[in-house]
Amino acid sequence: MTTRFFLGLAASFLLLATGCKDPGSSTAGSALYTFDSTTSQVFIWTDMEKLYDSPTSAPTYEIGSSLFNQVSNLAWGGLCFDQKRGILYLVSATGTIVSVSSIRTQTGTVPSAQVLSYSLSSTGRLTNSTFGQASLDATNDTLYITENGDSSTQIWVVTGASTQTQNAVVALQSLQIGGDTGGTGVSAANGVVYGFMANGGPVGLNSLTGPRIRKGTASAFDPNSNQVIVGSQSDLGIYGSLAYDTGDTVVFAARHNTDSVSTAQPIDVFTTGQFNQGPYQTPNMQLGSAANQPTLRVISHPGTKDWLVGLSGQGTTGYNTIFLWKSPLGGTAAVPVTAPTGSVLMGLAVDGNAS
Repeated sequence: MTTRFFLGLAASFLLLATGCKDPGSSTAGSALYTFDSTTSQVFIWTDMEKLYDSPTSAPTYEIGSSLFNQVSNLAWGGLCFDQKRGILYLVSATGTIVSVSSIRTQTGTVPSAQVLSYSLSSTGRLTNSTFGQASLDATNDTLYITENGDSSTQIWVVTGASTQTQNAVVALQSLQIGGDTGGTGVSAANGVVYGFMANGGPVGLNSLTGPRIRKGTASAFDPNSNQVIVGSQSDLGIYGSLAYDTGDTVVFAARHNTDSVSTAQPIDVFTTGQFNQGPYQTPNMQLGSAANQPTLRVISHPGTKDWLVGLSGQGTTGYNTIFLWKSPLGGTAAVPVTAPTGSVLMGLAVDGNAS
């Protein structure tokens, strides 16, 4: 029997043991959105199945608005989707938010009545901070955005995200743990929030430090809770972008291998149940290729459809290659998609209810 057979058999046993979804689960009816910082346009591929089979396909639509110029310096991971209301959110590295309503029907220039911009208040911001990954919890209409400063980090909470008005200024509400630093990742759904921090205070009996993922509610991380994964056995690294698969109840964490000095597979997968078992957790499985995705900076998941997507980047520079994992828990390799020549991509989102 071949090595490939034994690897496939091991993967099958892993899926059975963890209760993960069969690799043949639904991927149909999904669309991919990303934002090009060079042209300040949103690229839309309306059928991810076709894109996966023909990865050289040009975007179905390229949509624009004069307000998109306000987020041309898109935050890393600063794109997210409200699948319930059909709204796309774009967040800049400096805290400006642009929302596009009726996004599924947009094909060119967005009508002014369906796009607006507002900002996060300057009061309460961290010193020399940069905003990062954004996530929208459609069940409570709440937008979460990471902010990383010189010596601390926090996640902004924008309640009533779909009801904000043009030029509104959102006052600070935040999720944070004193002592945590380097927060770059957040993913939220169904009233649960997962946040990534690159370091912080000691956790557990052995005073573990280093990168950690916290599990919290819509309004707080509990500093006394054991709902945190941390330590060398977790295999986490810096720039930990997160994606929450609500269908399979797992959390994906992307590691930037180049800056983390790692040669392991760049995506760690944890079941949501592991966050109730204390900090000493190893990944349930790992995905991706250390050779092909050593600079993975952003990942996104539609929640219930079986896709994982990612982007590479280094420092403040984004590239134009998109990685598509179809049925990622089945261990499939990523298919690379090249966006239009000269584009710079730093965020992307999947609409799992495109049709």
